[in-house]
This record gives sequence, structure tokens and C-alpha cells, in this order.
Amino acid sequence: MTFYATFNQILILFLTMLIGYGAKKLKYISNTLNEGLSNLVMKVTLPAMIIKSMQFEFSRDLLFDSMQMILVSIFVYAIAIGTSYGFPKLLGVEGKKRDIFQFILIFSNVGYMGYPIVNAIYGELGVFYTALYNIPFNFFLLTFGVHVMSRSNDKEKTKIQYRKVLLSPGIIAVVTGFTLFLLSIELPPTIFQTLDSLGNTTTPLSMLIIGSLLADIPIKKVFREEKLFSLAIARLILLPAIIMAILYTFGFRGLALGIPVVITAMPAAANTAVFATLYNSDHYLASKSVFITTLLSLITIPLLTFIL
Repeated sequence: MTFYATFNQILILFLTMLIGYGAKKLKYISNTLNEGLSNLVMKVTLPAMIIKSMQFEFSRDLLFDSMQMILVSIFVYAIAIGTSYGFPKLLGVEGKKRDIFQFILIFSNVGYMGYPIVNAIYGELGVFYTALYNIPFNFFLLTFGVHVMSRSNDKEKTKIQYRKVLLSPGIIAVVTGFTLFLLSIELPPTIFQTLDSLGNTTTPLSMLIIGSLLADIPIKKVFREEKLFSLAIARLILLPAIIMAILYTFGFRGLALGIPVVITAMPAAANTAVFATLYNSDHYLASKSVFITTLLSLITIPLLTFIL
């Protein structure tokens, strides 16, 4: 896909996000509807997209590349976690603000933006590898992410529910799709088309949700937040650049290089504010961080596609 074609696809995503923003401002979308749509995407349409996108005939090369992608993901998250400890110290932030900054540096917007943008750039094979690449994401999010977001909480420390990690719809979808791939089981046409139809709604729904979430945040107060731009630069530029440099040095090219870099370059995870609220952290700062990183990603993501 040429740079122009890729840029055009990403522009479509952002225009859809803008429509979601306007729809929320005009009160066409309520908070209740937004919550329902978020659950629909994460628990129904995205799993359908993942299973459908893993309908490839088994090959040893594809299996080797899949295992390699999971190992690369673990390596990348190790780097992100290490970086997340040093950067807040560099900025001199502490307490709940430190927790929010660290969470954002580790966890990017995989579900609502990562999959749609990878799909726009690399197609279904890209989604296949992204689903495997994101297996460690789900584990780290519901374990280390919970620890980070709740450690400054005065209440009793939150217990990590490992069963919830393993039984999340995303993990179940990856296991199902990958099992079908390993056994070379081809889904019946009716089931495949059903999953295809559901999966195709993931991208527009995700962008509408992101846009509507951003509409709830007062823009003036966002730009007054101290050190948020430094955080955004680290999230959107510095961390992806580090990952790209390391992987390129080790000889990674193509999808093996592109997918880790693209996922790392996504803005702050959309559920950052949800986690902050759930674990009694600074949910207001979390919301502003999601807004500013998503807004700036309108510039950084198209530039990234040109480099890749």
C-alpha cells in the first residue's frame, strides 16, 4: 500500500472519530450508549474480527513468525515498563500522577485504534499477528496495570484476578482463532460471513467511541495541564523510536518491525480513565492524557506510516 493510500485510510478513521465527537456534542450519543457500544466492541465485534482474521492455512513459517511475534511483544513491554519507571522521575512527578504517567507509557490504545490502523496498513495478516502480539498486553494490563493504578490508593490493595485475565473475550478469541489455524479448520461460509460482518463494524464503532469520549473533556483545561505534552511526546514519539531502533538493529523488517512499532505508537489506552476511576486514582488527569495523546496522534501516526 502506497503512502497516499495508507494516509487516506487513516484520514478516514480520524474523520469518523470527528463525527463521533460532533455526535456527542450534539447529544446524539449518551454516556449510557457509549458504555454499551464499548462493551459491544470489546466483547463482540473485536473478537469476531480477530477470529475471522486468523483464518489462514497452517504453515510452519507462519507458526514460527507467530511465536516470534509473541516473544517480541514481551520484549517490547519489558522495555516500556523499564522506561515507565525512569520517565516520571525525570519529570519529577509523584503519587497518583506518577501512576497515571507510568500506566500511559506502558499501555497504548490497542483495541480502539491499534487494530483498525494495523488493518488499514497491513490488512488481515496484520490483524492476525496483532492479535498474537497483544496476548501479553491483556496479561500485563490486568496484572501489572492494576498494580500501578492502585498502589497509591489508601484503601486495601486490589487483588489481581488471574481468571479474569484468561477468560477475557479478547484472549478467548485469540485462542479460538489460533486453534483453528493450527488445525487448518476452515469455518463454514455462513459463520465466516457472520464474523466478517460483525468484525467490519469494529473500526467505525471504535472511532465513534473515541471521538465521543474526547467530547466529554474540556479542551481549555487540557492544555493547561503541566507536563502532559512531555508525556505525549514520550508516548507517541520517543518510545516508538526506541523500539524501532532496537528491533531494526536486531534485523527485524516488514510486519515483524511494523506491528510492534505501530502498536507502541498508539495514544494512551482508552480505558486509562476507567482504570483510574475504578482504582481511585486521578481519573481527571487520565482523561486529559487520553485526549492530548489521541489529538497529537492525528499528526504522529500518518508520519509514522511514511517512515515505515
